Amino acid sequence: MRLPNIEEGVSVLLGILLFVTVLWQVFTRYVLNDPSGMSEELARYLYVGVVFFGAAGAVSDRSHVGIPFVVEKLPPLPRLVVALLVGALVLAFCLGMVWWGWRAAGSVWDLPSEAMEIPTGLVLGIVPVSMAFMAVRVVLAMAEDVRAYTRGQAVEMSAGRDF
Repeated sequence: MRLPNIEEGVSVLLGILLFVTVLWQVFTRYVLNDPSGMSEELARYLYVGVVFFGAAGAVSDRSHVGIPFVVEKLPPLPRLVVALLVGALVLAFCLGMVWWGWRAAGSVWDLPSEAMEIPTGLVLGIVPVSMAFMAVRVVLAMAEDVRAYTRGQAVEMSAGRDF
């Protein structure tokens, strides 16, 4: 089952906003000689979003960091077992991050950020939301691996692209 890659779209949008924010920061600091008080904080928060949603997007198309060359030499069944074990470990990590991330975001929700005075929990909420997207993508990848194995196709451990 293929879902639209929302994570990549969010990451690209946040990246564009980050670029514009940094340009604004440079303009106000060096041209106007009056640096914007919120642009540095906003850039930091946007960067967090770019990283976490970008990582979730990488999981969705299997372009995340991995060392698949050893596993790809295995016969089909052991390759599937390794893929499912790795997927289960990643899923456990993602679900742990969702749980603890929500708790962390909730515990500081009422604490305003320094410059922009937005709830700090809103920024910390990026972590569990992006990890929830990642968890869904891991489950879909595991299901795709099982389907590929049952059809007699090779289980892919990475996107298989040259960069």
